[in-house]
Amino acid sequence: MTKLATAIAALAVLSFGPPAIAADMAVNARPAAAIAPPIWSGFYVGGQAGYSWANADFTHTSTTGFVEDFSFHPSSAIGGAHAGAQGQWGNWVLGLEGSFNFTRLDETVVSPLRPPSFKTFELDDIATVVGKAGYAANRWLIYVKGGWADANIRTEGTNPLNGSTAAPRAWESGWTVGGGVDYLLAPNWIAGVDFNYYNFSFDRSAVASSGGTALWSNSNADMYAVTGRISYKFGGF
Repeated sequence: MTKLATAIAALAVLSFGPPAIAADMAVNARPAAAIAPPIWSGFYVGGQAGYSWANADFTHTSTTGFVEDFSFHPSSAIGGAHAGAQGQWGNWVLGLEGSFNFTRLDETVVSPLRPPSFKTFELDDIATVVGKAGYAANRWLIYVKGGWADANIRTEGTNPLNGSTAAPRAWESGWTVGGGVDYLLAPNWIAGVDFNYYNFSFDRSAVASSGGTALWSNSNADMYAVTGRISYKFGGF
């Protein structure tokens, strides 16, 4: 009787045990549904504000032919608006962005060789068009960018002793590189921190109030800016 009971139990295990175990293993082996990453594709607009500073220098030739070098180190608040479009392919994000910023990088230096004459460097506005490339990880996006920049720059040379002054203002083209980090607060809202470096090199001349011509040569401006950004994204494409 004992042998018969043992045989029946063994048959039950062979008949029902392995399929049940196999089914359980199949359920456990089934991969969990993948979490789709946030969609970074779309058109967006926004604003930015922060801090900027510059290292600028030029060689000034006065109306009398006197040559002197000057250096400037102004700093200022900066703020403006931006707009762009970007697409996402897997974790990679590529895009194009334009921006316009208002700033007031302005400094006047008295000539050490011919006081009280003075020279001024002033950069008021800056526009950019850049390409962007980034890597997305869930709600985070790290990116680099680079492209064209244009700045509204005024240079001045004044001699209070004879009243001679010249202060030409013009937009000067240059280039910019930078990068930043964005965070997707909500499906359509993005917050981020952005760093930019700009460079402008130029030469110019102007007729002074005294009638002579003043020159600015070897002019160069290295500008830096750190801003916080907020953007609104309009869906995807």
